[in-house]
Amino acid sequence: MELEHLLMRITGAGGLRAAERAITALNARDRHLVLIEKRTSLRAWREELAGGRRTLEIRLVVNRLFRSALVRYQFVRKLRLTPRQRRIHAVQEAFYARYMEVGQKVYRDPRYRLAPDERLVLLVGELEADVNNGGFSQYLDNKGRRRARAALAALRKVGARKTARMLETAMAPHTTATQRSALDDRFSVVPEDLALLAARRVGLRPSPPLFSRPPSAGVASGRRARTIGRPEPA
Repeated sequence: MELEHLLMRITGAGGLRAAERAITALNARDRHLVLIEKRTSLRAWREELAGGRRTLEIRLVVNRLFRSALVRYQFVRKLRLTPRQRRIHAVQEAFYARYMEVGQKVYRDPRYRLAPDERLVLLVGELEADVNNGGFSQYLDNKGRRRARAALAALRKVGARKTARMLETAMAPHTTATQRSALDDRFSVVPEDLALLAARRVGLRPSPPLFSRPPSAGVASGRRARTIGRPEPA
């Protein structure tokens, strides 16, 4: 069973304490997961792999109304970035930090009223995360067509026209599973940086990333990290 599914079962049966025990058991074998964030309803761990060339991050959120497991693998390359590339990377990190922050507000209190900019960040961020994880079919199954239509409007608002066209096609009644799979492949290589476009639209300024890396650790290779998560009612 894949790690995120196993963690969902563990947290469903015993909450975050059970997950902590499971991580401890993994570390007793051959893992080296380090706790990097701990809050009342949240735990996050990270491990460097392949001599620092990759990282594994595990993020769990468990409360009365919500339960999720996020497993993220990133390839890291040590690069000498230009000043412009450093600015772009900082803005991308600011977007993902805001996405996590907004998500936590909503998950802690479902009655929380999102500001328009917060809603846009959440719509774009969850679309990217779900499609990266399981494709457009998973996104539509998890979020539903009403939310997908809101995401479509958000994509158009930030100027992500190619991604908007893909989502529109994925939502069409005549689109087959094979056609959606082809859209998934296109999404992974589409030359649109959703994080950068959304951040610019809402005027985000660079801020320290939620999962900060030392300056010498390098920069993630490619536009998207592989994210795996499955929201589920607690």
